[in-house]
Amino acid sequence: MAENVPPVEDARRFAFSCFKALSGTGQVIRHRLCEQIEAAVIATADTENLDVLRASAYLQEVGVVHSSREKPRHSIQMVEQFFGEQYGPLDPRLVDCILNHVRPQVARTLEGQLMQICHKYVTTHYLDYMLWKHHISDKKFEKLQLERIEAYSRYLRGHLRGSAIEAALQDMFLNKGKLRS
Repeated sequence: MAENVPPVEDARRFAFSCFKALSGTGQVIRHRLCEQIEAAVIATADTENLDVLRASAYLQEVGVVHSSREKPRHSIQMVEQFFGEQYGPLDPRLVDCILNHVRPQVARTLEGQLMQICHKYVTTHYLDYMLWKHHISDKKFEKLQLERIEAYSRYLRGHLRGSAIEAALQDMFLNKGKLRS
């Protein structure tokens, strides 16, 4: 396990306890989003950074209970306050994942870059899925999914494992059974 990183079970429990402050629908959306981000990092990460990425899949969302615009800043403050005494200063890779997951070209670590990629894929594909579920045809849904993959390919080009990551994410999101379950 990575040093100064809460176990994924603790991260999940903390995030889900924070999400109780949201509406019922908000809770369901955040639970599903975190689980999809975790699935994406499991599909794309290697074993040496998996603990950091799995924990950050949940912890990067907790700040939404205070503000969507300032979610990363609130998230890191909440995580440091909750886990700081037990784990000490947080692993810099975890901090990078939480603070920079939505800010393009800012992540300094490979883990932060991978979290940006997974977060972008998951949030846009999940929104497309919700559109499909309520408003758009299967054909339009598939077209949107392919457009998203093409649009986000540029984020993968600079990553050492970009091709493998892209293939794993395409498999995950274009497989109707996995996404629509």
